[in-house]
This record gives sequence, C-alpha cells and structure tokens, in this order.
Amino acid sequence: MRPATVDIPDRRGRAALLEALALAFLDNPMNRAIHGPSPRRRLRANRAGLRALVLDPHPRTQTRVIANEKGVVGGFVVAEPGGFPLAGASLRRQLGCLLGQGARAMDQWGCVTEALRREHPIEPHWYVAVLGIVPSERRRGLGARLVEAIGALASASPHPIYLESDRRESVAFYRAHGFEVRGHLAPLGVPCWRLERAG
Repeated sequence: MRPATVDIPDRRGRAALLEALALAFLDNPMNRAIHGPSPRRRLRANRAGLRALVLDPHPRTQTRVIANEKGVVGGFVVAEPGGFPLAGASLRRQLGCLLGQGARAMDQWGCVTEALRREHPIEPHWYVAVLGIVPSERRRGLGARLVEAIGALASASPHPIYLESDRRESVAFYRAHGFEVRGHLAPLGVPCWRLERAG
C-alpha cells in the first residue's frame, strides 16, 4: 500500500483535485440548501463552482493535493497573507458556472460569499479557501496531513490560519487540530462557523 503524499499539483493534478473536492463537498449543508436533494445536480454544480479556484493558478495562493494508491483524494487551496479576497474568475469561468449552477444558485452563493466576507478578519492571515478529502478516504489521517502542510506553509510567514465551515463534523476536526471558533453566522439559514488557529 502506497503511503499518502502531499504535493504541488501540475495541470493533471489540479483536474484530479477538482473532482476530489466536488465529491468532498457533495453533502455539505450549504450545498444541499442551494442545489437541492439531487447528488448528480450537486456534483455538477460543485465542478462548475470550483473550476476557477482549482484549475486557474492565482497569485498569492498555494495549492496542494494529497494522493494515495487510488490517486488524488483531496487537497486544498490557501491564500497567503494579503491574498484575500481572491482574484475574480474570468468571464469564461463565470459563464461556465452560470451554465453549471444556474442564475438562482449563483445569486445565492453570492449572498453567502458576501455574508462571510463581512465577517472576514482584517488582520493579515492565511485563508483556507477550500480543503477536502473524498468521503471514501476520510478518517485515515489524510485531512490531518493537509492541515500539517498548511501549518508548514504558514511557518514561513507566521500569521493566523482562518477558514469557514458549514459542517459540524469539520468543526470538531479543526478544533482537534488547534483551531478555535471565532464566530458563527447562518447565511441562508445554514449554520456556518468561522475558525482560526494562531500563527
């Protein structure tokens, strides 16, 4: 059995990460609230919504994938201190998102994004835009490896690490890895926690 490795992805690795994250977020409460009960619809919407973030390299972001014998099973995109807000998606990506999600869903995600942005810390920090592991590979220490990799990145520029989560299970996971709940809000009526770990 091949040990899991955390690496900087090439184009193929980014494409594999897109698929892994689309699966990782399939059943998140916010995803269900916006895209409804159909897993197929949510998967298509996730791919459309994550394309710009995952496939297009952004200045001041770091992307890593974690792979095992099954290939890429997760990873993250993190903005460096001063890298938030992330650069907007190209018109082509926005049109692809519109086709993949629909105008109503994009409008709802816009409301969620704005609610989270208003609560975002103003001091320099590392921002975990996305971090996920495919459901079949969870509870094997892979998420912990990703958090360690973020910690290693942050050690070069010691600022707090900040993220948001709409999954209670994820909140417990992050708290076990040194994060503290900084606040709570409920955009579209879905509970969302703001978490931070000291740099």
